[in-house]
Amino acid sequence: MNEPKYIYGINPVKEYLKTVKSGTLYIKKNIKNIKINELIKKAKDKKLEISYLDDKKFNRQFDVLNNQGIVLKINEEYSNLIDEAKFLNLLDSDSRISNIIILDGIKDPGNLGAVLRSALLFNVDFVVLPKDNSCPINETVVKRSSGASSYLNITYVTNITRIINALKARGFWIYASDLNGENINKINFREKTVIIMGEENKGIRPLVKKNSDFIITIPTNNKIDSLNLSVSAGIFLYELFKSR
Repeated sequence: MNEPKYIYGINPVKEYLKTVKSGTLYIKKNIKNIKINELIKKAKDKKLEISYLDDKKFNRQFDVLNNQGIVLKINEEYSNLIDEAKFLNLLDSDSRISNIIILDGIKDPGNLGAVLRSALLFNVDFVVLPKDNSCPINETVVKRSSGASSYLNITYVTNITRIINALKARGFWIYASDLNGENINKINFREKTVIIMGEENKGIRPLVKKNSDFIITIPTNNKIDSLNLSVSAGIFLYELFKSR
């Protein structure tokens, strides 16, 4: 998979400018914003091409909500996407890897982006996604993650159940999120932990759940069905982060 072609908005562009090596920064003409001026200076320092477009042309070319008048086009591959074989090799060679989140069938880019943001803030070492049952890392994901996707190690795998078994063989304990699970307040996370989150409204697939070591949940007052996926992920990852 390749780097998202376009990065929209001030904060995502700011994060990607820290690592990008080539590309074009598109700016809406006559826009007055101190933060955008700072980003233009950073782009010039990195010798990126800068293109100023009038409002009509900019809006026609970048028909995306909340672009804030700034778009970064990237000309290089997404550096943090790691293939399945390399992921497994890293598990064998790097003992520091201890916090992993598996997202089973997350198709909404807004939710995926929000989860990636929490994953970065709470020191997740790897995000694992299924190749055939997941949203790609696209422009919406990048924007919702506020640039976090550029710093995370992300791998797309062929078979989640097979990966779970491979992780177990390497000493990881698997915690699956489900409404009928054990209260998270009673959980003591192990040294090597994998948290699995499923698609909103559908949850984790039965076979994936069956292969997990623990089923966990977040206690609420039950006034509505459940928490939003990204909120739940943030709570689980915070609890894991706190336990460290």
